[in-house]
Amino acid sequence: MRLIVHMNRHSRQEPLSRKDREKLARQQDILKAARELFITKGYRETTLEEIAHLAEFGKGTLYNYFANKDEIFRAMIDKAMGDAVLLAREAVAWPGGLREKLAHYALTMIGYIKDNGELLHVIALELHRGGKQENAQKVRDLLTRAQGVWEVLAVILQQGMDEGTIRRFDPAQYIILFDGMVRSYCFKKFSVDAAPSDEEYAQAAELIVSVFLDGITERKTKG
Repeated sequence: MRLIVHMNRHSRQEPLSRKDREKLARQQDILKAARELFITKGYRETTLEEIAHLAEFGKGTLYNYFANKDEIFRAMIDKAMGDAVLLAREAVAWPGGLREKLAHYALTMIGYIKDNGELLHVIALELHRGGKQENAQKVRDLLTRAQGVWEVLAVILQQGMDEGTIRRFDPAQYIILFDGMVRSYCFKKFSVDAAPSDEEYAQAAELIVSVFLDGITERKTKG
């Protein structure tokens, strides 16, 4: 697959040439069309011809950017995980201590999942369909990208351990638990059709961080 460059406000890359900008724009048009069709029809029911038609390309032109539908699917996973890395880096740079940084990540990730829930559902469904060998590489790719997110976030937990705020343990294991709490809670709490308020988002993030850091056991003071 031809590499897709994800530009963002943190990027320090040299400006793209006109040719590269045009190529990137066409790739994004294809991905946008594929996203719409995957959500409305399902991944397996969508054809390359339909994607090319919706993107207003000939099928032959589409092959200049993606060899097959599987490459488009992988590019979508790559985009989603790239977005998650950016949210993780933003949380690490967020002012405040351990609690504030985790709360910011939870809040922004909840919003991201809500905005992209339909596509993320399609991705999750496809990763669990078909034969084991068929999806093994897709799952490995996803876990490899997720590892990059966890490595960024683990810095927050490591800082907490260095400050004595939390007990020492493998920060990567801690952050997998935390990230899992954020994603699972969001998928269960906020349906695709729901329209939560900013206050509900903030309350959800606060609850997740509180349970993660403080637990759910009521602590009674003596005296």
